[in-house]
Amino acid sequence: MFDNIPLAPADPLLDLKKAVDSDSSPHKVNLGIGIYQNDEGQIHEPYCAKEKLSFEDPGHNYTASTGIDEYLVHAAELVFGPNSETLASQRVASVQTIAGTGAIHLGALFLRKVATTPGQKVYVGTPTWGNHEPLFKLVATHLEKYNYYDRDERGVDLRSCLAAIRAAPEKSIFIFQVCCHNPTGADFSSPQWQLIADEMKKRNHVPMFDFAYQGLGSGENEDAYPIRLFAAQGFEMLVCQSFSKNFGLYSERVGILHVVTRSRKAAQCTLSQLQRLIRAEFSSSPAYGARLVNTILKDQMLRQTWVAELDLMRSRLQHNRLRLYESFQVLEMLCRPGHVPAKFNGRGCMIRVNVRTDKRLWKQLDEVKRKAREQLKYLEQYALDYQRSMSGIFAEQPVDGTIVITSPVLSNSRVPREC
Repeated sequence: MFDNIPLAPADPLLDLKKAVDSDSSPHKVNLGIGIYQNDEGQIHEPYCAKEKLSFEDPGHNYTASTGIDEYLVHAAELVFGPNSETLASQRVASVQTIAGTGAIHLGALFLRKVATTPGQKVYVGTPTWGNHEPLFKLVATHLEKYNYYDRDERGVDLRSCLAAIRAAPEKSIFIFQVCCHNPTGADFSSPQWQLIADEMKKRNHVPMFDFAYQGLGSGENEDAYPIRLFAAQGFEMLVCQSFSKNFGLYSERVGILHVVTRSRKAAQCTLSQLQRLIRAEFSSSPAYGARLVNTILKDQMLRQTWVAELDLMRSRLQHNRLRLYESFQVLEMLCRPGHVPAKFNGRGCMIRVNVRTDKRLWKQLDEVKRKAREQLKYLEQYALDYQRSMSGIFAEQPVDGTIVITSPVLSNSRVPREC
């Protein structure tokens, strides 16, 4: 029965993670899987909430299939705002999911099995997060694609997006990343979101928002602007919320799917259908991470601490991104000098380097590092300092102890240019 099963295609990102995990070099720099680490290379964790939750000891009983009610309420307020009319009118059906990935999957399944419309299509701008297409393929839904990133303008391709919206059949679904676009780091501005909303409304389209980085783009409330804008204009929509990045709960799989409807009755019916789908797939979500998030969001002091930590994380990401760019600039590895990465949000940005493959990039950077060490005895100190500052950057995964060297070191040293 199983003898003729073919080998599945390799996942480059997971292969890169495996390579770096097996690299024993103390000087390696993790630039792959999207996690945020502090200067000591540690993942940011909500320690105070963990202590408080441990003291309360909620036990290990099953939670409701739709999730922990208080957690759902506080998370919805974080997205739509505490004074949201959308929430006050009880037009939102919210359910706990297995992280943001699970929210997108459940949303795709809901659209396919329940909320179907004849001729409806699903659109996404590319490049996009690598899991968007597989998640929809899993529920037998084809994604229509349009160009998202303008390489010449080094920003979003608004013209392509608007053209797709105007050409799409009425009541089509458009997947949008709210902020910190993965992988480009280029986000729509507030005026651009207004244009998109205007065009979407003319065609009765439905947005599906992927909201994985709230607080890491421009701020807690600023990042939620597109969702609140569409909600205020009366859109039906789906919002896929994740707490992996902004709470450091990567392995706890903490997420929510919010479905905004036009009436309280529609929300109740939607919730019942989502509950049915959840029951058939995973019955209920993990409780621990959701309880940690709820512990923080319901406590004013803990919440203020969390927001302050987000501000520091966001500032550090912006600073490190600029240092990465400066390093490539000094190494003369940029295809088009003059690109300004500081305008990008989140963990990533599009920096075009003049090498053809990621492995060649790692090899060239590693050669520079090794030859520089031969000439400069004190380089180790700077390399280690850079390792700490680079831990929050998102790029490709290095192997064999690769180290990217900071521009202050190179600009004051005679380092061979091997790139």
